Amino acid sequence: MTNAAETLHLLTPTPTDFVEVAVLERAGLVESRHRGIAALVGPDGKLVDHMGSAKRVIFPRSAVKPLQAVAMRRAGLKLTGEQLAISLASHHGTAAHTDLVRQVLAGAGLTEDALQCPVAWPSNAAARSAATEETRLAFNCSGKHAGFLATCVAAGWDTETYLDAEHPLQVLIREVLEEYSQEPILLSTVDGCGAPLHTITVEGLARAFGKFASDEVGIVDAMLASPWAVGDTKSPDALVMQHGMVAKLGAEAVFAIGLRDGHGVAVKIADGGLRAAPLVALRLLQRNGLLEASTYDQLADELTVKSMGGAVELGRLRAL
Repeated sequence: MTNAAETLHLLTPTPTDFVEVAVLERAGLVESRHRGIAALVGPDGKLVDHMGSAKRVIFPRSAVKPLQAVAMRRAGLKLTGEQLAISLASHHGTAAHTDLVRQVLAGAGLTEDALQCPVAWPSNAAARSAATEETRLAFNCSGKHAGFLATCVAAGWDTETYLDAEHPLQVLIREVLEEYSQEPILLSTVDGCGAPLHTITVEGLARAFGKFASDEVGIVDAMLASPWAVGDTKSPDALVMQHGMVAKLGAEAVFAIGLRDGHGVAVKIADGGLRAAPLVALRLLQRNGLLEASTYDQLADELTVKSMGGAVELGRLRAL
């Protein structure tokens, strides 16, 4: 019988599992190439389309924050609207973002001192210019950590150990990830924010996002009503959500989109650069008749890196 370690070894992606998914052109010459893995899953949970080896495991990073919010809600978190959106955000540290984090904490009777995420400068340029020091509130996962803490207060769980792998909240999150992806977790470690991080296949992430978009109406509505709170006004996931599709990015070039009908798509770019991932995800939807060509073209124009020769466009990033 194959054990978990052997299975993980078999499912860890090798260089040949990634295929070319996008190119950047300049004056008719391909200047840069991006390799990746992408998967599109239908409402029945079955693979519809893919690029590369979709059954290979990755660390999904912050792309699973919406699923972590599912666990929080199951444990008794009552947040709605913008406060719910910030609890699954990778926000950019603007005053509007940090004010929401403070509201979530205050609602649980806590302050920013309870946060156990690292300190950081805001990633929003204007907010960074106005900042005088690094803070935990400005860390892009502070909303999730505030949500974790508020969940612990609601459930009567310890708030000092909320990041421990065996804390009841973290156990529940693992259960939700396995339920929504329909696959076992093979390896767990720690994410950049200090929270537990678990492997998932690219196909499993797509499957989980499709189920999430179909089943979790309250969370989806909160995300779509306030895309800026999930990222920033021009972050790739916020731009996609302005068109009615729920989306979430993750570090090291992970991007996932879910449709309300249960379709889900997930992308992992091999080199960790995000710029191609949203475009590849949208291209999979478009080529399978799930996204109008006009919407794809509009989003591609907003998301695509352009090769400029002075003021003249000489080429652009193109999903294959």
